[in-house]
Parts: sequence; C-alpha cells; structure tokens
Amino acid sequence: MANAAMYVPDNFADNGGTNLETMVMVKDGSGRLVIGGLFNTVEGQTGYQGVARFNADDSLDTTFKVATDEFVKAIAIQTDGKILIGGQFHYVTPAGGATTTSWGIARLNADGTVDAGFTPAPAGTVKSNHNVRGIAVQSDGKIVIGGYFTLIDGVARNRIARLNADGTLDTTFNVGTGSNGNIEDVKLQSDGKILISGSFTNIQGTDIRGVARLNTDGSLDTTFVPNGGATGVANGAWDGSFPVYQLAVQNDGKILYASGTHTYAGKYHWRMARLNTDGTPDANFNSFVNWWASSIALQNVGGEQKIVVGGDFGVAGQRNVDTNAVEGTDAQRIRVARFNADGTLDTTFDTSNSANSWLWSVLPNDDGTVYIGGKFTSVAGMARRGIARLDELDPTTQVINFQAPDPAVYSALNGSAVTWNPAPPTTSSANLPVTYSSLTPTVCTVNSTTGAVSTAVPTAVTGLCTIQADAAAGQQTINSITYDVAAAPPVQQSIQIDAPPDQSIIFPAQTSPKNVADGAFNVNPVATASSGLAVNYSSLTPTVCTVLGETVTPLTGGVCTIAANQPGGSVGAVAFNAAAQVTQSITLQSGQTIDFPAQTSGTQTIVTGSSFAIAPTATATSNLPVTYSSLTPAVCTVTGTSVQVLSSGTCTIAADQAGDTYFTPATQMSQSVQVTALPRTVAAVPTLETWALGLLATLLGVLGFRRRGSAQ
Repeated sequence: MANAAMYVPDNFADNGGTNLETMVMVKDGSGRLVIGGLFNTVEGQTGYQGVARFNADDSLDTTFKVATDEFVKAIAIQTDGKILIGGQFHYVTPAGGATTTSWGIARLNADGTVDAGFTPAPAGTVKSNHNVRGIAVQSDGKIVIGGYFTLIDGVARNRIARLNADGTLDTTFNVGTGSNGNIEDVKLQSDGKILISGSFTNIQGTDIRGVARLNTDGSLDTTFVPNGGATGVANGAWDGSFPVYQLAVQNDGKILYASGTHTYAGKYHWRMARLNTDGTPDANFNSFVNWWASSIALQNVGGEQKIVVGGDFGVAGQRNVDTNAVEGTDAQRIRVARFNADGTLDTTFDTSNSANSWLWSVLPNDDGTVYIGGKFTSVAGMARRGIARLDELDPTTQVINFQAPDPAVYSALNGSAVTWNPAPPTTSSANLPVTYSSLTPTVCTVNSTTGAVSTAVPTAVTGLCTIQADAAAGQQTINSITYDVAAAPPVQQSIQIDAPPDQSIIFPAQTSPKNVADGAFNVNPVATASSGLAVNYSSLTPTVCTVLGETVTPLTGGVCTIAANQPGGSVGAVAFNAAAQVTQSITLQSGQTIDFPAQTSGTQTIVTGSSFAIAPTATATSNLPVTYSSLTPAVCTVTGTSVQVLSSGTCTIAADQAGDTYFTPATQMSQSVQVTALPRTVAAVPTLETWALGLLATLLGVLGFRRRGSAQ
C-alpha cells in the first residue's frame, strides 16, 4: 500500500460538467467559481458558451448566462466584482440581451451583462486583432493584457499592452517593439512590476526567453536576467517553440512556472522551475514532470505553501539540474501533482487515478481540494467532463480507475483481442482485486481478472461492447491502521466494435485499347477489396478473351469484359460476405490483311477520259469495305471502283482498309494495269450551200412581216 491519500472527484459538476474543454478557472470575492473555455453546454444545460459560473454551494449559477462566439482563455475578477474575459471571441451575448462586438477582451458586470463602461474599439478597428491569453488588474484599475495580438484599438502593440480602467488603450505604457513571440500569461508582483511568459525569445530588442519582467511603465526590467549575465548560456527557458504556459508568485516573491520546456538558463528544469526574484533559477528546486505542464498554482496546506501542477504527464519527481539524473523516487501522477515548498513530491497527494486527458487549469482551495479543468471525460474512472474537483478519498471507500477507452471505436480488422487504452486496472484504489464482466456477451467477452477484452467468437459483430468493473468489500492498511473498505461503486465503460460484414471492390478503368497481335497482358490497374482480401478475375466474353489470374489473353478483336470478384472470407475476427461483382471492359484490336488479285485485264486500250472497272476487286480479312486510290494520278484516277484513264502508261491502283474500333489498319496492297490512251475522234461541222442561205433569208423575212402585221 502507498501511504498516501488518494484524491478523486467529489460530487462537484457530476451532471455533465462542460461538454468541451475548460481552459481557465478563478474564484470571485463571493466564493463563486467562474470558468472559461471552449464549451457550449454546462451541466447538461445550453446557453453557457465560453464562460459560466458556479455558486458557492457548487450549483450552476442559472442567473449568469453568457455566450461568446469562440473560446475564453483568461479571466480576471476586479475588486468591484466585474469580470474581465479574454480569448479568441469576437462577440458577447448575455441571456436576453443584445450582442456586443468586442474582439479578444470584454468586461461583464457581476450579473453577466456586458459592461457598457468598457469603451469599445474606435470605429474601423477592433479591440484586439488576435486572442488575449493573460489578464492582470492593477491596484489603480488599469488592465495589463498579453496574448497573440499585434494591434489594440488599431494601434501597434506586439502581444503586450495596458488598458485604462475604461478599456481604452493606455498610451503611456511604452512596450516599444514588444514581444517577438506569443504571450501566454501575465502576473503582477507586489511591487507592481509585471511578469510575462510565453514562447518569445526577444522582448523590446533584448534576448530573453520564455519568462521576462516589465517595469510599471512597460519597459523591460533589465535587473531580471535569467542567466545571470553568463555568456553562452540561454537567457531563460528554451526548448524549440514550446512556451512557458503559466506563472505563479510565491509569498516570498519567488516565481514558479509551468511549461513545455526542458531547460532554464542552461540547467535541466523539466517542464517547471522556480526562479529567484532576479530571474535566476532557484538551485534548490528541482521538481520534475515527464511531459508538459500547462498550469501551476499555490495551495496553503498546514501552514505550508505547496505547489499544484497540471498538464499532460504521467510521472512526477525530481531531477538533478546539472546531470538530469533521477533524484529520489519517481511516482505515478496522472496529469496533476502536488509538490512541497522545497520542491519534493508531496506523497500524501496521490493522483495515480486521475484524468484521462490533459488539463489546462488547476485551482487549489485551502480546504485541500483542487479544481481541475481540461479536455478529460473521466477522472479516476468516474464520468467527469471538462471540470472536476479532487478531494481526499475516505479510507473506508474505494474507487476503480477504469477509464473510457481512447479511441472509442475498435476495428475488429485489427484482430479479436480488443485494444483498450489505458488498460483496465487489476486493483482498486484500496489495492483490492477488480473483477470484470461483459454486459454485452453477444458483442464481446472479458477476462474476469485481467480485464482483457475480446470480440465475439467465432467472428466479430458490430455493436457496443460494455464492460463492468467491480471490487468487493475488503480491508486496506494505511500507516499501520487497518480499515474496513466498502465495495466499490461499479464502473461501466463501453467501446464500439466495428466489424463490417460487407465489402466492396474498387476496379479502376483499364488501359485500352490493346492489340491482339501483342499477345497476353496483365490487368492494369488491379482491383482491390475494401476488406483487403484478394480479388480474382474472370472473362465474361470468352470468345474475345480469356483470363487466368491477372493475365488476359486476347483472342480476337472486340470488347473484352473482365469481372472482378471477391467471394468472401475472414480478416482477423471479421467474416466478410462476398462482394458485389465489378466489371471493366478493354477494347481489343485484331490485325487484318487485304487480298487484291491481279487485274483480269492487265492491259487496257481505251479512249482518253474513258473508264474501266477494277476487276477483280480487293477484299479485307476483317470484311470491312476496301477503298481505292491511284498511285499514278498523271496516268489514271480512281473513284470508287471506276478507273479513269488520262494518258498512256502504267496505272497503279492502291487498295486500303483503315480499320475501326476492333481492327488495326491493313497494309496497303496495289495492282497495276498497262493502259494505252487513244485520241478522241472529233465530228466535222457541215456548211450551208448558197441556195440554203437564200432560202433561210426568205423565211426570216416572211416571219418578220407577219409579226408587224399582227402588231397593227
């Protein structure tokens, strides 16, 4: 047994939490919890988009209903109870109220209405041209903001700016060139100086990385030097583009950060570090988490200021800052851990049963409980979405950290053994054995002691596989005290088994046409079945082509139709039915020849301009019609099968067949005829004798007289 208190969710936000991730949490002066994030449903109720509030008695505050169009990442509560929100949003709409345009930052009254006294951006500009990630309110009411923006109210401000109490840009706050990288957090020191963190490497032209401090007028505080002025040592936190996400300031003025970085000022500081007031690393602090830390906060426990860290890690402990060697003993801590003031891991705060996905925010309470916000859907096996509160588990009770599988769908194509990640636990929080049973035996079975899940046998079926985990009553001993432990509340989790019984074939169009004379060829492209099973082929036109395996043998010109088939079979635990047949066709072209016999009359004596017929005519083996032309156009021309003689000589006639869809063009054949062109005979024109001319004149005269007489 681990001599530690197990921290698990209490009943806070157990009616659905936030449907999407919670990114920031703060308490107001009345003990109410104000949250921001990406959600649009809280505790199963709609209308709470981006921001919501819980009453001091843990109930959802239904009088405070506000909607932003995108996420809220920063919240600050003013002394007058007004609420500043920052994020990616552009519009704010209180329930029953009008929508207000406000990019990146807005101020709400305590009742959730938009504060009309927070001056909007000048016409033609926006308040912030990118999201606001950090907000800090000074004692004089001025507001320091940091984020991803480069313009505030249309004025250049690179990622850091200060607003007056009325929301207008404070032009006396001179940040110069500002930050060259995004800012994730802003915190105020007791002396009014401003701490910033993010992914920057340069502030106002000075090389300083991840963490920096500004004077009250906005200028860079040059007394804050992470590397102490040493040459060749990185001046701050650095590890590629990973940012320093969040800062916390201790009572003694020392500064804590949570990050994605590995080093600070040349020393190994895995994901977190504590800085002296001059920015140098605290050499006596070597806390460690094995993956990124996104949130850090302080908690007063027994008069000690302890350090709570959240993020996406599984191990916490200590590392030597010079060698990176393990110091002490690492412990499993799932996404949230607590460290003592000296940097050692707080072993009394056991979170080895915790959230199934990353945390964005931790908010400790002085009663020992800790709010966590993030992307999770379960904590210690209990359904908790987006937000939860951790409390010490009574030693007479036990819980089972049986978490929902990720991913939530398992493809039975991967085998009959279902991959459940994280693996089901074999013991409860009291180290008592967990037993498993399947509530859906037609879909899946489960090993009662290991929790190993298998799909239904002999073949998998599609359906929801639901498993229940139980732990019987027993005893556990903590610090030499034996406790009777009640049975654990049963935990049920489900995974969707995807075992598709149907399959389909993709058979792309084939390369076409093919020449029969070229011989056999392969199916290309090949067909594939969605099951991954092998496809076979057959010919649906066996007189045109045959198919063996993927080899197609053409027989004659025509349409070769190939069928792709998959008769069914098993892949892993999945039995597939036969696929619907798919076909593709290939055009096959045969060769052809022309038979053009010698002409019966090898010589022709014919009057010039006269014609004779081609005889015998040519024929093609394809039975397609043959066309003719003259290869000696000065001697003869050809129209159809008629040859016209123009002059004496050799008349050469060509026979052609151009082919069609199924036949290639034939080789031209020719035959010649010797022709003798005879001259044409011209008939003599007769002449009129003298007596005939006289008679003609007399007749014409008579005709002319009669015409005149009739006209009168």
